Amino acid sequence: MSDPAYVLDSTAFYAGIPYQGSGRYYTTYLVLEEVKHNSVGSSLIHSRVQVTEPSRESIGLVKATATKTGDIRALSQTDVSLLALGLDLKARDGGVSLVSDDFAVRNVAEVLSIPLAPTSLKGGEWKSISWKMYCRGCGKTYANPKLTTCPVCGTQLSKKASNG
Repeated sequence: MSDPAYVLDSTAFYAGIPYQGSGRYYTTYLVLEEVKHNSVGSSLIHSRVQVTEPSRESIGLVKATATKTGDIRALSQTDVSLLALGLDLKARDGGVSLVSDDFAVRNVAEVLSIPLAPTSLKGGEWKSISWKMYCRGCGKTYANPKLTTCPVCGTQLSKKASNG
């Protein structure tokens, strides 16, 4: 049996995940840019972590899924690249876990059936979150995550977790 594979977000480097045992570690060039100033991150990149880029197809699927879940505005380009790399490795190798504490990343990963591994989250099992937009001005709620302004009163919309 081969070592487990992990896709690492920048928080995984700050938590020292690649030092915590055997495994195959992957990340993207965008994460490398975020952690290269950190001596821990830069030394790990060179010694234990394979830096690669995801396919365009997986990037498109991640963006489409994040739009449906309402997480698209919370995801950075780096987040999208990590999720897409997770999809690619899952399709190629089967056994890969995404290591991130970012709630939007974890939510989209859950919907895409990418296994998750926390860096420091405490608590029970991760549960997918649905989002809705709401107006602090008039109190109306909207299911469309693309809305940014309330059509009724013109107030900037906020996002909150939906109960289902």
